[in-house]
Amino acid sequence: MTKCIIHSNIKLCEGGDTVVEETIKEIRKTEQEAEEIAANAKSQGAQILQQAKQETERAKATMIENAQEKAKANREAAQAAGERRLAEALKSAEKEIAGIKRTAKEKEKQAVQAVIESLI
Repeated sequence: MTKCIIHSNIKLCEGGDTVVEETIKEIRKTEQEAEEIAANAKSQGAQILQQAKQETERAKATMIENAQEKAKANREAAQAAGERRLAEALKSAEKEIAGIKRTAKEKEKQAVQAVIESLI
């Protein structure tokens, strides 16, 4: 049991000062723990932010690399298609040239024949 003493209209209990000291210690300890938790949270937040930045940079680099590879493949496909069209155009032109040469030879024979007939 605790004995109480009345002094200056304040009721104090024996052993009460120990409880107050322990309460103050607990409060200080809790405050310190809260500060440590806040510091850890800040540190973890900074780490998470740094990791997010690194992941973003890696993702960005990967996206750029993929886009460049896709662009290269598209460019090569377009170049191959252009080369095929050029080859087709050349074949067509060669056929047309051969046809014109045949027509010219035929007309030449006709012209020679016409000159010979006019001389006879």
